Amino acid sequence: MTNETQAITLVGMDAHSVKIVLCITRWRHGSDPEIIKELTTTLDALETTYARQVPAGALTVLEASTNAFSIAGRLAVIGQRVEVLASDTLSGRARADRINDRIDARNLAFAYARGGTRRVHVPSARHSQWRDIFFGYRNAVKDSVRCSNRIWSFCSGHGLKLPKKSFKRKAEAVRKDVLAHGWSSEEMFHIETLLLEYEHSLEIRARYEQRIVRVVSETPEMTRLMQILGVRFIVAFALTAFIEDIHRFTNPKKLVSYIGLNPTVLSSGTSEGSHILSHFGRRDLKALMVEAAQCVLRKGGDGMAKWARRKIVTGKAPNLIACALARKLVTRAWHILMGHPVPDREGERSFRLKLAKLASAVGREHLASLGFKKPADYIESVCAQIYTLPTPAELQTAAPASA
Repeated sequence: MTNETQAITLVGMDAHSVKIVLCITRWRHGSDPEIIKELTTTLDALETTYARQVPAGALTVLEASTNAFSIAGRLAVIGQRVEVLASDTLSGRARADRINDRIDARNLAFAYARGGTRRVHVPSARHSQWRDIFFGYRNAVKDSVRCSNRIWSFCSGHGLKLPKKSFKRKAEAVRKDVLAHGWSSEEMFHIETLLLEYEHSLEIRARYEQRIVRVVSETPEMTRLMQILGVRFIVAFALTAFIEDIHRFTNPKKLVSYIGLNPTVLSSGTSEGSHILSHFGRRDLKALMVEAAQCVLRKGGDGMAKWARRKIVTGKAPNLIACALARKLVTRAWHILMGHPVPDREGERSFRLKLAKLASAVGREHLASLGFKKPADYIESVCAQIYTLPTPAELQTAAPASA
């Protein structure tokens, strides 16, 4: 927090891929900033410009963009304070005929000084790398599905039937099925190109997935999240990468709102609108948690799954219940990351099965590098760290003896 009686240097920055515009002001809390100078520099000369033009202890504010986190990290290295604001900070703050980089930098400084701006969390270097890996995996999945659909469409157009969800099959099997028919030279050229693209997308997808399973096997908070039914290593990896420090969410509702699974609040006077699902939040995590909830609806046998099925039987919309169940899963994820004890071992069997699949995916060689001779040793080690509390049955058995 800024001392209300002390003036500081406040810098508004409008950043692009090459050009950077700075508005250097002098600001005292409760008043508008006083512009000292406005200048234009380049991204390569960022540190040099700050060393010459911006005094130590200044506060720089900029909008979230593709390179905002990188710029914030570079300025932090040279001892500058930086706050990244939401990307819509300047929305509606300038006339349409008065929008340029210099005015945007000035408006950012004034908007921050007048209050009401929203800060964006700047991820650490490690979590930023994890986010990049997740985005790469997500794009690889989209590419493999898109290639699979193109192959299916081509074959369907020629009267051939392929198994559903063929993108989950190995590329060799798809190639064998597709090429087992007589094609003209033009058709053969086209289908060969589609198959090459499909094989490449599967290779990239497998490469990202292999990296993810390695990170999950080495990161305790990720493996703990796999206790939740419907959450495997991909979802656990994504949750940890984006949540980072669970203590920045003071309660489960904050985390639910961050992901975007909270209902909207639309009310004015005596009127009140429908409480539909929020359109804000992280859509990637929202989609993953809804998919996890749908998995729980299909295969779950715990209390949450039974609750959700009862709601559907009474006439509630399945999609609505899936979102409500996703909120419950996120709430449990918050408790797990906070280190709250697991109440029972109801999901231990499912958790052990996930760990076995994780160990199989990561390979014995990597497990050996972690100090485990075989997958069973890895599974027992993880479970021993989590299930340390006695079960209710054990407590009841121990009660007479202690009496």
